[in-house]
Amino acid sequence: MTSNNKLVSSIVVLLLMVLSTSLQAQQNIKFGKVTFNNAINVAGKQRMLTQKMSKAYLYLVSNPSDMKAKKDLLTSKILFERQNSFLLENSRNKLTTTNIQKVDQLFVEFKKALETTPGYENAKKITDLNTDLLMASNQTVVSIINNSKLVNSATDAEVLGDNVSIADRLELQTIINVAGRQRMLSQRLALYYYANTIAVNDKNVTRILNNTYNELEGALTKLMICQFNNPEIDEKIGLALTKWDNVKTQKEKLINKTLKKEEVYELSDALTVVFNDITNLYEKIDL
Repeated sequence: MTSNNKLVSSIVVLLLMVLSTSLQAQQNIKFGKVTFNNAINVAGKQRMLTQKMSKAYLYLVSNPSDMKAKKDLLTSKILFERQNSFLLENSRNKLTTTNIQKVDQLFVEFKKALETTPGYENAKKITDLNTDLLMASNQTVVSIINNSKLVNSATDAEVLGDNVSIADRLELQTIINVAGRQRMLSQRLALYYYANTIAVNDKNVTRILNNTYNELEGALTKLMICQFNNPEIDEKIGLALTKWDNVKTQKEKLINKTLKKEEVYELSDALTVVFNDITNLYEKIDL
């Protein structure tokens, strides 16, 4: 073999080694078979579904024949279980797996409560149980983000041929979480409006309703000034602001329990849809 051929062979071997290392690194920065961005989005939807199921149940207390609420409750239960299985199958981190399993355990009792005939006593139980399930679901999101930080920090960006800093990638995941949390808060706002109409002078329920409203309002500012916004995202944020203004103009009625329950149900769903669109757009940003 000539010296030129040896040189070419050496270069080919080197390129193959670099390619193999690059592919291995790319596999290492994924959440199982999916991206961390996708996993954060899906886990964030689980938070929303805990509140959507609870909202539908409390709404059915005074509207037992409402077909949409019944459908929402049924489909949300199925989706919640399927998505939790999806997260568990793809988790490669011990702490994240433990958090997902805790959600599964808490959902057993929660599901039993959801399958009872809607009534005031059962509604109180749902109101008590939903927060533990929500907190556990949120902890899953947090653990996935922390897992991503560890994996990204251990990965050589130069090997990946990555011109984007790890900090930018993690910042994008943070905003996916913020946008996704808005979906949950949109449902929680309606849930605690209904809880407030059922409760008698329960200051804790009123406090949660106020806190939910304030968190929704505050996070909108974070989305508006996000560095990753593009024209499509800006348009969706503008739509979210329009729908939120419809809530803001009726805040007094919201707190004083004088809005129609049907109207609150529709408002929360409309907000959830637009925030879901925004979250999906952030997830698709390729850094």
